[in-house]
Amino acid sequence: MAKSFVRKLLEPILIILGILLVSAGSGLFLTQRPSLRTYWESLRSVLVDLSHPFQLVYINPISDVERELFPIILTAFASSAKIVFLALFIAIVVSVLLLILYYSAGKWIRGVMKSSSFLVSSLPDIFVISALQIFVVWFFKQSGILLIDVASVGENQVILFPAVTLSILPAFFFLGLMVSFVGEEENLPYVELARGKGLTKYNLLFVHMIRNILISLTYHAKQIVWMMLSNLLILEYLFNVFGVTSFLFTYNTPSIFAITAILLFIPIYSLLKGLQFVIKQKIGKEMSL
Repeated sequence: MAKSFVRKLLEPILIILGILLVSAGSGLFLTQRPSLRTYWESLRSVLVDLSHPFQLVYINPISDVERELFPIILTAFASSAKIVFLALFIAIVVSVLLLILYYSAGKWIRGVMKSSSFLVSSLPDIFVISALQIFVVWFFKQSGILLIDVASVGENQVILFPAVTLSILPAFFFLGLMVSFVGEEENLPYVELARGKGLTKYNLLFVHMIRNILISLTYHAKQIVWMMLSNLLILEYLFNVFGVTSFLFTYNTPSIFAITAILLFIPIYSLLKGLQFVIKQKIGKEMSL
């Protein structure tokens, strides 16, 4: 018990320590040859800056104006968080609706949905994002109706369209996983028993199977989070969103990298551990996320 507690306590500490070590990595290459001395100086500078984070400043490369890092970094973080969590919600809702359609459909439609899910999941992220933007612009030119804002302008930040775009690949990824889980669940003894008792397939899906499917889906939570974060930088640049990844890419000093990475790590780690706790309560067995 004590060992397990110590391990759980050390895990986030070691990850944050790793972030700090990586953030100072540029210090290795300040001279013609890798230098541990310059690396140590860079690491020490990061640690000093982190000791008083609210005094940190960054310089706008366009206006050359010096500004305080806080609270502007929190504004950028809030924009990114809205996009990611809204996209995750949309992806789950859409994938569940598509699963219901799949479960209700015949063999031919199921085959089409499987193939479509695999095809969309295989498309490059940049292709999906660009195609949606081009479609909205084309539709506006043809009809004069702007379906949705395609980019942020000044303080008017676009949230919905980036979230919808970000949700597409995860939605079809979810669907592919859920379809395979349905196939596994349909062959389990409890499903055969429920059918023998006269339960309809919709009762089976909503009352029994969907809970197990969603629990199985959380085993891939880490993969899904990294998928969405990897697309977030592209989205923020193409939609001109002032988000945390575009901020990090623009003002990539060691100290800003460390603070931004830690700000990203803490909620993601908390979310994964929260899911881990919920699943343990549901199935009575601890799993690692």
